[in-house]
Amino acid sequence: MRIRLGWARCADNVADILRRGAWYPIVEESADGHLVVEVREQRVRLSRGDVSVRTDAPDHWSIVVRTGVLRPALGGQGMEVVTTSAVCPMCHYRQDFAGRPDTLRCVRCGATSAVDWSETC
Repeated sequence: MRIRLGWARCADNVADILRRGAWYPIVEESADGHLVVEVREQRVRLSRGDVSVRTDAPDHWSIVVRTGVLRPALGGQGMEVVTTSAVCPMCHYRQDFAGRPDTLRCVRCGATSAVDWSETC
């Protein structure tokens, strides 16, 4: 088992490197201001300024607000376009949801966890 030095989540401006809203284990810190996180058994080196850091493992779903241009086809036939999704704290699966739930059950890993409505990604 690897030693975890905390958990990191990317800032919106670097969301192309990591999944927005997902927390990744920090496996290394360097004196030059970089962190190394583990993503799908691969190491990714990031500037500490490009991530949020926490000491405890995530235990709540993160809410992600979709950005960019929504194509009309996404809504289609009178259906509402979903502009938010949630990221499972256990397996990082991104899942759509309806309303403002207090908890969600992951369709991928089956974990049920509370939803963190305090901030969005």
